[in-house]
Amino acid sequence: MKTATPSTIRLPESDRAALEAHFLALDGADRRLRFGSPVRDEVVRGYVARINFARDGLFAVQDDDLRLRRVVHVCVRRRVCRARPVGARRPCAAWAWAAPLFARAVTHLRNRGATEVFVHCLSENAAMMHLARKHGMRVIPAGTEPRRALRSTRPPPHSHYLEWLQDNQARAVQAVRHNLRLSRAMLGMLSPG
Repeated sequence: MKTATPSTIRLPESDRAALEAHFLALDGADRRLRFGSPVRDEVVRGYVARINFARDGLFAVQDDDLRLRRVVHVCVRRRVCRARPVGARRPCAAWAWAAPLFARAVTHLRNRGATEVFVHCLSENAAMMHLARKHGMRVIPAGTEPRRALRSTRPPPHSHYLEWLQDNQARAVQAVRHNLRLSRAMLGMLSPG
């Protein structure tokens, strides 16, 4: 089911299992684009287990059934940050969902004083390359694959407020979707037959 109004939500540690399920459900091509190489399930599980939710930022777009559809993970290390490409699942909305998600991650990093953001992705990942270019990133060769770098500017004065507002709006949308799911389930139990 497509989500009419995608919103980005910051994932808390309680969503670790949902995050793992999302990455494990990626098919071979999407998993390769997401992780930079074909990775086995145990590698994915180890990656998710090592994520520090208190330090890093994990942002996602969910569908109306609250399933994760796109995910971006940003690691904050001093003033230089690293971002993993936006996770995809083919049977969902177009890459247009990734643009606001990526923008949300960049805002998060900028508000935490990041001066450089590095996005490691395969050169064949055209969607990520497009998003990186759209945000003013430049290509830096790194071995056989390039990486994208964003030199960050100071956030505008209202940037922290906008981030807070986006987080609260996303939580409200998530609560409405959760309540709609509960209502549909209750109606299904009450209907005869």
